[in-house]
Amino acid sequence: MPAASVPVVSRSVSSWRHEAGLAVGIALAYALYLFSTEYHNLYYDAEEYWQLGHRFVQHGRFGLLNYDDAMRGYAYPLVNFICLAVRKALNWPAVTVVKLLNSVLAGLLFGVVGPRLWQASTGALQLPGLRRRLAWAALGFIFWRDYFNFSLSDFPAVLALGVGLWLVQRPRFGAALLAGAALALAVNIRPIYLASVLPVLGLLWVGRPQLRPTGAARLGALLLGAALVLAPQFLINRQHFGASTPLVLSQSKTLGIHNLYLQKLKWGLLHEKYESSVGRELPTGQLLFLDAEGAAMLRAEGISEIDSPGQYLGLAVRHPLTVAASYARHLFAGLDISHPTLYLKRWAPSRALQLLNYTTWFWAVLVALRRKPTVRESLVLAALLLPCLAVIPMSMEARFLLPLHLLLLALVAFGQGPNWAWPGRRKLLVLAVFGLYLGGCIWLSNRIKQDVEPRFRPYLLAGKQ
Repeated sequence: MPAASVPVVSRSVSSWRHEAGLAVGIALAYALYLFSTEYHNLYYDAEEYWQLGHRFVQHGRFGLLNYDDAMRGYAYPLVNFICLAVRKALNWPAVTVVKLLNSVLAGLLFGVVGPRLWQASTGALQLPGLRRRLAWAALGFIFWRDYFNFSLSDFPAVLALGVGLWLVQRPRFGAALLAGAALALAVNIRPIYLASVLPVLGLLWVGRPQLRPTGAARLGALLLGAALVLAPQFLINRQHFGASTPLVLSQSKTLGIHNLYLQKLKWGLLHEKYESSVGRELPTGQLLFLDAEGAAMLRAEGISEIDSPGQYLGLAVRHPLTVAASYARHLFAGLDISHPTLYLKRWAPSRALQLLNYTTWFWAVLVALRRKPTVRESLVLAALLLPCLAVIPMSMEARFLLPLHLLLLALVAFGQGPNWAWPGRRKLLVLAVFGLYLGGCIWLSNRIKQDVEPRFRPYLLAGKQ
């Protein structure tokens, strides 16, 4: 090895050691917290994902192609099958294994993948400083900590997408192969990330000029990586459902769902938002925040089900103001984090948490206004935001906009803050706009809360703010 390259290699090894140390520290912090929470069971979707791990075993034998669920892809249930094996071997409760796995996932996302993706996308020579990385991890913990108690697909999918976006920007065939596998995992775990595919492919041709001749070869490596991950899903679909596609079918005969996305389009016109209650101080079930205008539109049109994208598009064309207003409420509802969990045992929204959340949005916008995105950054933004755009018509949960939430936190933690060397009048104007903005956010949050279905209304209206 040439002598001049030794310091470079040494710095690289040292950097990875620091990252590994930070990731381990974050994972340990999450583990300590998660085992101190009041959540000792899995609920609803989390329980369903856990139980899907059993579908790989038929007649006492494991087989990858034994998996026969048309609603969910095989990849995340396969992870849960491995967790089931660990649980059985160690005789641990299911939730214990889930919390340990998710602690590791949090360490990787907040300690390694997020900062690495920021560095690759912005073209920075170095990772964000330690304080900024700790700020990023701390913000993620403040807003999302209790989601890691459960076996849910949201964070594994966004981690896979983040890995794919990071590695596709590296000038190696092996990196492109792994990027394709990671992107395919994201799509298999949450099919909405199909919207990210084209921007990711575009990143293959963005970089230093000398890399562009290898774009086609790197594309081949990426497609090979994706094919390796999606081939089992293709074979599962052929064997059990007679469908020749590597994509998740997203349907359920048992639930009467022919197409999950179309079903959620209908729910999006009936509900502005929903939360999930697991009882104790709330009735068990979904807290549905009703959309009276959307329901009235469906009644006027005589529509009970959305049967095709064309039918929905026709509704939007005939009622553009109603649909646009619905989308605006969905976007706000999806960004409005009132609890750091999706499974509520009580309605106790933290006004401090909400105000911090609104402030991060405002700060992130000020940071973004100082940046002029490069082509590379624009493609990364598209890969993160197009899936969020695709879920706006749906009945909303905060986790559905997870890429947007994490992007806002990254802008706050990693981005260059606003230039406060403004003239006095401009500072006063910004502060006045911020005050009006906060007041508007609080009003909208309270407005949506009042639309909750009647059986939950006494609990929410009496809930502390």
